[in-house]
Parts: sequence; structure tokens; C-alpha cells
Amino acid sequence: MKTTIRKFEQNRYSANKYCPCGKSNNDGKFATEKGFKNQFIGHCHGCLKDFWKDSETLVPLESYAPVEKVNYCNPKTSHIEETFDYDLTSGFAKFLVEVFGFDKATEAVEKYYLGVWESKTVFWQIDQTGDPRAAKIINYKKDGHREGYPNWHHTVVLETECQLKQTFFGAHLIPNYDLPIAVAEGAKAAVIMSIIRPEYIWISAESKGGLSKSKCESIAEYNVTLFPDAGCYELWKIKGESYGFNTTKEVELLMQKGYIEDGDDITDYYLNTPELRACLKPKTVKKYDAEWNAFVKQNPELGLEKN
Repeated sequence: MKTTIRKFEQNRYSANKYCPCGKSNNDGKFATEKGFKNQFIGHCHGCLKDFWKDSETLVPLESYAPVEKVNYCNPKTSHIEETFDYDLTSGFAKFLVEVFGFDKATEAVEKYYLGVWESKTVFWQIDQTGDPRAAKIINYKKDGHREGYPNWHHTVVLETECQLKQTFFGAHLIPNYDLPIAVAEGAKAAVIMSIIRPEYIWISAESKGGLSKSKCESIAEYNVTLFPDAGCYELWKIKGESYGFNTTKEVELLMQKGYIEDGDDITDYYLNTPELRACLKPKTVKKYDAEWNAFVKQNPELGLEKN
């Protein structure tokens, strides 16, 4: 059987404006294999399906076993220092300041080593030994909404080609805190929730399909709770059970009760509910409003009374 290391078109949206599953590719979740622009050949990070030209002879990415030396991405600590957002100038950093105030925003940027490149936010993936693995670059507007599609530091800044060997975003925090781990889907959610609910070490799988074997094995010995986006509970529950992880229904119940929509994450509840967002303002005691307290009491199975 033939094997290959797959390469993908850099500009996901222009390569294909739609995913073969029928959804718009405005968010760049469908990655078109290099050399196949305007053809539905690649991998969708949204529907988690492969659309290879010859599925019988090519090995899917997740089961690929290299038979020769692979040029893995090897970013340096100096790259983190070069991109570090000292002055909170990225769109996402400005959003954190707007919602949580300067002090909390600064603390979050320092905690996660958030960087800036051409006003875009650099989310570094640093493993538990402190070694950088990769960095995703995402453009956030000051209102906290994402604009365009994500890219990678090694591609747009270093202009090199290499094979990613990802880890959880935020994994570097694990050795430094004696706290249970909470896994969100996106880095933005992990950073925001680290401020709202600091009783966890918040890390990110970086996508709906980001719970890879290597990532999960790296935290299998810890007390882990998965926080899948709305609509992804069953998928993550099945994946998490094989590693002994808990999977909370909190986000799913918020969707079922109409507080958030399918595809939203846990932060959408706090940020899009005016009363709750007001509770996040600087110098506000962390006690949620009557609506939140009512939700907690109505859903004792979530164990939120302890938070």
C-alpha cells in the first residue's frame, strides 16, 4: 500500500469555497490537498471526513506511519519571544481588555504566551516540557469575532515546510498547577474560560477532531473533563471514555435550553448574555446573576455548585 505525507493549499478558502459535505468553507475548515485547487480533494476539519483522490491506495493522515525520516516543525523559544504580545496589540488581546480589563487580559496573555503578527493573534502550542511545537495564527477583530481563516507560524512567518507534531494548546500549564484539566475545542475558549472559571487548567484540542491519540495519552493520568462545543457531546464522550476522561453535558444542556446555538462553545453563554457579560467586568465579584444560579440549581448533575 502506498503511503504519503499530505500537503495542503495554503489559502484554504480560495482553494475551495465549499466543503464536499455542502457547508461553506468561509472558516477554512476544508483543507484542499496541494495541487487540487477547486477540486473536492482533501480533509474537512468540520465534518471530519476525508476526500482523497484514491482512498484505496492512500493512507489517511491519522493512520499514517512514516517509513522515512520526517521533517517535523521545530520552532524555537526565541520565536515565542519574538512574537510575544507585550503591548496587547492583537485583536484578541484588545477584546480581552474590553471584556475583562487590562490586568486580567495581561495575565492571560502572559499565561498562554499569546503572540501577535500583523495584528493577528499567535497561539503557541507548547508541550508539558516547555518545548514549542507549533503556533496557529488567527485574526480576531476587537469585538472577539474571528476574521478569515487560521494559518501556521512556520508557513507565513518562517516560510518553511514541515510536518506538524501538535500538542494541546496550553499543555505547558499542566506541570505548574495542581488543578483538574478542562479541554475546550478552541484556543480562544480555553483562554477566556481560564479567566471565568480558574478552578481548571484550561487547554484546547484545537478542533472538533483534535483529540488525537498522542494528545490524549499525554494527559491520561490526570483528572480531565472535556467541554465539547454544542452538538459534539456524543463524539467527544466516545473518544474520552477510552482514556478515562469525563465529558460534561453542560454545553449541550445550555443549547437544549436555548441559551446558545448548535456549534457554539461554553464562552458564547457568558459573552452573549448581557447580564452574565456584565458580571465579567473588572472588579466584579465572581458571582453570577439570578439566571445563572437558577440554571445551576436546575441541573445538579453538572456539579456546578462547587464552582
